[in-house]
Amino acid sequence: MTYKQEKPTWCKHLDCIFQRRVLDVLCGGELPKPEPHNGDFNLYRVCIRTNGEVFDLQVNNTDLDWFRWIFDALDGKKTSWLSVNRS
Repeated sequence: MTYKQEKPTWCKHLDCIFQRRVLDVLCGGELPKPEPHNGDFNLYRVCIRTNGEVFDLQVNNTDLDWFRWIFDALDGKKTSWLSVNRS
């Protein structure tokens, strides 16, 4: 089933600036304002819907880099700049 690239109805974050979704379980957007976190600022939100619940994760650019690196280890695509110099 294909879904339009619009904020899903299950999204409870009305102020989130929608960017993209995958099927009806994964959604990503920008936070309306940066949120301080451990000396940095979270800029984005990733939500995963499973079993009727929504897991909400606020992330920054560094977090996204580390996610790409982990995904490279799983799928072998080497899309992260971190994969060039690391195994």
